[in-house]
Parts: sequence; structure tokens; C-alpha cells
Amino acid sequence: MLKSIIIRLTTFFCLFFIILGNSTGNQCQAQDVQFSQFYSAPVYLNPSMIGFSEAPRISINFRDQLAGFDGSFVTGAISYDQHFHAMRSSLGLNLVMDRAGGLMNTLHLTGVYAYHMPMGENFNVKAGFNFGVIQQSLNATEFVFADMINPNAVADNIAFPTSEAPLENINQTKFDVGAGFLLYNETFYAGASFKHLTQPEFIYSSNSDDGNKLSILSSIHVGKTFYLNDPFFEKDRWYVVPNALFAHQFNFIQVNVGTYVGHGPIFGGLWLRHTIQNSDALIGLIGFKKGIFKIAYSYDADLGKVKTSAGAHEISLTFDMGKSEYNKRKVRIREQIYCPTMFQ
Repeated sequence: MLKSIIIRLTTFFCLFFIILGNSTGNQCQAQDVQFSQFYSAPVYLNPSMIGFSEAPRISINFRDQLAGFDGSFVTGAISYDQHFHAMRSSLGLNLVMDRAGGLMNTLHLTGVYAYHMPMGENFNVKAGFNFGVIQQSLNATEFVFADMINPNAVADNIAFPTSEAPLENINQTKFDVGAGFLLYNETFYAGASFKHLTQPEFIYSSNSDDGNKLSILSSIHVGKTFYLNDPFFEKDRWYVVPNALFAHQFNFIQVNVGTYVGHGPIFGGLWLRHTIQNSDALIGLIGFKKGIFKIAYSYDADLGKVKTSAGAHEISLTFDMGKSEYNKRKVRIREQIYCPTMFQ
């Protein structure tokens, strides 16, 4: 019960300071969902990371953060993408559903387009864009106010009402735009993406300032594959992929650094997630892939200053029809698109 109250109070005070941004000078801006298995959510990570196959690819992601608490943060995502050779273009759809402690629910639906440009024999470039909507709603009936716990918790100039929340328009839908690019071949990738270029505003009271805007999320991602034996025989090859992800949104900075390792159908990895001020989590991964099917599980072990045993569980599923034997034979007679090993 106490854990649930702590989670709800934390989320409420974040919303409260958004509302009072003009009068108090404090701001608390929301941050986007960050998947630990970012390489298994490529459509969400970067709109240019779509269409590595001429056949459909379906990706499903599920994340349960602070699972040991009643008010955990649960996120689900599903995406589709496919390349169309004649147009040098790729299309995709991405839907993200996020539930923050039962107090805030977010739906983010985007359509994605990317254009493929070969750069000689060794590299490819893709430029991508996404257009969509963000729908956000608050469950104000579940808010826990300070004077519901301590009747004396009322400041001289700020009252914490028990019976109602000082909120308006608790269901809002906003237009959203993003962009990204990627330089890659089968053993290397380097890209960047920029979400929320329109910086949509979610205003829940009569006050409006920059604290109401959803800040631009910028990310840079890079990785390089090293084969430890002859890569000609895929089922017997060993490979390691050192990689890094840097993300920045408002005053929030996150860095993921680690290594992805694979041998035939088995793969795994280990990453350190750091938020500049402190080490946030150690992320372990184990997975299996065969044919068109790929599944992986990861766990975030908390390394933060306020340590908990809650952690975060994450599962990803990928169905890549381009991995079927028929589609493999089909693509051999056409210009090869390539796909970085980590995203296969």
C-alpha cells in the first residue's frame, strides 16, 4: 500500500508542477519511453530503421518497469514495416501504449516513411520521417493528495484539494512529427533521430508556458559487428557488436553502452545505462532466433542511488517474413539492401 502511495504521489507532484509552472517557476517535463531492447524496436527508435526486407516485419515489445510496485509503469508497442524495391521506399506503422502508474495513459500512433539511397558498394543511407498523433489522458480520480495522508499538509499559498484535481481537458490529442537518418551496411550502423519536432503542448489548466511542451527527443546510435570466425556459415558464426545509444530530452540525458553477442540462433548481451549523474541500471539480455521468429528477454538491475528490487522486465518478439527461404532467394537476384547484424 505504501509503495503504491509513493508512486502515485510522485506522478501527481510532477503533474502539479506542470500546472503551476507560471506562478512557481518550477517545471517538470515528461520524458518518452525508452526501451532497453532499443534494437528490437527499430521503428520506434528511428524512422529510418525500417524496410530492411522486401517482406513485412512485425515487432512487438512489452516493458514492465518497477514491477514490484502496485503503480508500475507498463508499456507495449507493436510495429509493421516493409521495403518496396521499385520505389526505393519503405513504409511502416508504429503504435505505443504507455500506462504510467494508472494515473497517465498515452497512445502514440505514427505512420513512417523512409527513402533508401545506396552509397557506392559498401554503404547505404536512409532518411526517414514519421507523422502521427499522441493521445494523452489523466485518471484524476486515482490521484492521492497530500492532505489525504496528512491533514496538516497545506502551505500558506498552495492548497491541496481533496475532492477534486485542479485539471482541465484531461483527454488531449496532438499532432506529432519526427525525422531520422541512418548510415549502414551489414556490419556497421550509425544514425540519429529527432522526435516531437512540433513540440506538442499538453495543457491541463489555464496556465501555459514552455513547461507544457513535449520536448524534442534527440538520440544518436552506433554499432559495429566483429566476426570471430568465418561468417559464411551463419549457424556456426560467432559475432560481437559493441554499441551505444545516447538520448537527450529537455535536461534529461541517458547513455547506454554495451555489447551484443551471438552464436547461431542464440544471442545475448550486457549494457550499462547511465544518466550522467549516476549509473542507472545494468541490463542483461538472452534471446533465440530461428527462421522468421525472434524472441528476447531482458532485465534491468537497478544501480541507482535509491536502490529497489523492482527492476524492469522487457520482452520482444519479431516476425520477419524476409527471413523465409523463399524471400531470401528472391532478394538475391535484386540489389541487396543489407541489414545491420544487431537488427536481424
